[in-house]
Amino acid sequence: MSTLRQRNKSLYWAWKAMKQRTQNPKCHAYKNYGARGISVCAEWQAFEPFCEWALTNGYQQGLDLDRVDNDGNYCPENCRWITRQANINNRRKTLFFTVDGKRLSCSSWAELSGIPRGSIKVWAETKGFSYAEKLIKDALVNGYVPKDYGNQRKAVRHVESGRVFRSVREAADFFRINSGALSHCINHTGGKTRKGRFTWEEIK
Repeated sequence: MSTLRQRNKSLYWAWKAMKQRTQNPKCHAYKNYGARGISVCAEWQAFEPFCEWALTNGYQQGLDLDRVDNDGNYCPENCRWITRQANINNRRKTLFFTVDGKRLSCSSWAELSGIPRGSIKVWAETKGFSYAEKLIKDALVNGYVPKDYGNQRKAVRHVESGRVFRSVREAADFFRINSGALSHCINHTGGKTRKGRFTWEEIK
């Protein structure tokens, strides 16, 4: 084991567990992570960059690695360190919505309506449950079209390499980053965008 791993054994096992549950189908937790499409970013495939990020972003012995967006990937933009109790509380916070008299969990409505679970949660937290329930009902009747759908289909260029992608989603899949976050970033800065230490520009 390298000197860095020996000095940071807890971090090393946190990193290894993260990779196991996202990349090993034989892992008991894979069904809740890798099977749902959750992955580890390219940068964190090696322990050293993960360790460097952790030590400069609030890691302390006894804290748990947590994803801000529960549907997002393991990457610097979507991860933080929280207490074990806070992590347990987060897992217990299952949101329920009632549409046409039927009460289901946020995840169930997301699956039925096609709306990302994270979007439903944000609507409920920022605009209220009634607003979220109305949009769920609209999506069930009319289908769900995200606001950034047009932007997701626009070609983008990775400036550092000059590589061109036919869509935001194709770029996000290639670099294993969240397509929604990348789309939002491009859409709200009007040009070159820093995201995941890369620079992007939309091709008009």
